[in-house]
Amino acid sequence: MNCFVLGCVFNTTIVILSACGLLLMGTAIYMVEWFPQYGAEQDITAFTIVTIVVGAVTLAAGLSMCAAVCTKHRCMLYVISLSSIGIFCFQLGAFLWLATQSQTERIAMLSTESYEDQPKYFDKLQLDFECCGIDKPSDWTSSSWGRKNIGEVPGSCCNTPAPVKSCSLTSDIVFSEGCQRPLFHYMETMYNIIVAALLVTCVFQFSAIFVSCCVARVYKDDTYDRLTD
Repeated sequence: MNCFVLGCVFNTTIVILSACGLLLMGTAIYMVEWFPQYGAEQDITAFTIVTIVVGAVTLAAGLSMCAAVCTKHRCMLYVISLSSIGIFCFQLGAFLWLATQSQTERIAMLSTESYEDQPKYFDKLQLDFECCGIDKPSDWTSSSWGRKNIGEVPGSCCNTPAPVKSCSLTSDIVFSEGCQRPLFHYMETMYNIIVAALLVTCVFQFSAIFVSCCVARVYKDDTYDRLTD
């Protein structure tokens, strides 16, 4: 393979792997900070842990390739090539697992019945997404809170300049959309970012298996310097 082309492929692999590793870790950490605001700590634990681990491993793979090319360490390149096989299998397994996770099941766990136990979570959800109830504002009428406050919805459903305790269900200031749709869309966006990043990571990690070997062979032939000149 032409040294210039090989150098470009190798450097691109380093950059992509490092960037994907940072993206995976950053997105997962953001989710760890974001989800608990709505009382969903337990629902994302496994997902975020797997994503952070994969991101850290991917970043480490990218940085190790960078270190190898900077130090011109041929043995290290061969080790990276062999370890990339295991890393690729791990990343592929994580991708397949994460891609089959259902956001719908997590959304289905939302219930207006939990409002009295966790009012701050539901209030924040409704205020942030400007929504009311699960599917529609009238969901509140069948909840325990709604049975105590007939014809009313919580203040977080009301589009008012100042906070209110509650407002009439039939009022024009009540958010008309339920929370399930916007929350699902937001979660789906986060999951899609992670799954897409994992797919790209798998492709470039697979290429790292062969590229690292090729670079090590070039170095053995004393033409390695031409990759970094």
